[in-house]
Amino acid sequence: MADKTLYDILEVSSGASPEIIKAAYERLSAKYGAAAQTDPQAKIFGDAVQEAFLTLNNPSLRSAYDAKLAARTRAAFTNVQVVEPFWTVPRMIVLSIVLIVGGGLYYKHKQTEARIAAEQAIAEAQAKEAIEKAKAEAEQARLELQRQREQRMAEDSERRQGEAAIRSFSAQSQAAARQSQYDAQREQQAERMRQSAKQREEQQAMAAARAQAARERAELCRLERQRYGDATSC
Repeated sequence: MADKTLYDILEVSSGASPEIIKAAYERLSAKYGAAAQTDPQAKIFGDAVQEAFLTLNNPSLRSAYDAKLAARTRAAFTNVQVVEPFWTVPRMIVLSIVLIVGGGLYYKHKQTEARIAAEQAIAEAQAKEAIEKAKAEAEQARLELQRQREQRMAEDSERRQGEAAIRSFSAQSQAAARQSQYDAQREQQAERMRQSAKQREEQQAMAAARAQAARERAELCRLERQRYGDATSC
């Protein structure tokens, strides 16, 4: 914005009235004020508009600025110099010769460039073909390695499945053996419990029989004493 005047910033002429300057300031402030919060460039334009209005809205500051602007314009016209034509006839002849010689050299140079470009294109095509061949061989080798890897993985999977089946069969066999052993132990324990219960029943029956015999003997003794006055069975 260094090459713009304050009138250019407000987009008015140098003879604009204060009302026009104020209206231009209000229009531009509304234009840049809303975007100044998010756009740094809009803020710069808004600050420039405000500075231009503060100067041009003040009569004394505007007069001083107009004087400064006029002085700068006069200085620009004073520094203008008259320059003689550069293209004289001798210079044009020399230029023609230079162009002819340069054109021939340029044509030869272009031919050389074309030949070099053709050779380079052939070399690039050969290199590309070699690269493509190398890529194809590498891809084939990769596929072969992948096939071998997949084959090894399949073999390892089969081996692991076989080992897992063996472990599973062994575990089942051991579990079956443990179950059989456990069942046998339970059966033995149940048999011991039955034997023990039978012995208790026999002991209880014997005790009941002895108790019954003792009661019967006591009853017999009582009857003998009651009938005969003496108990011979006791």
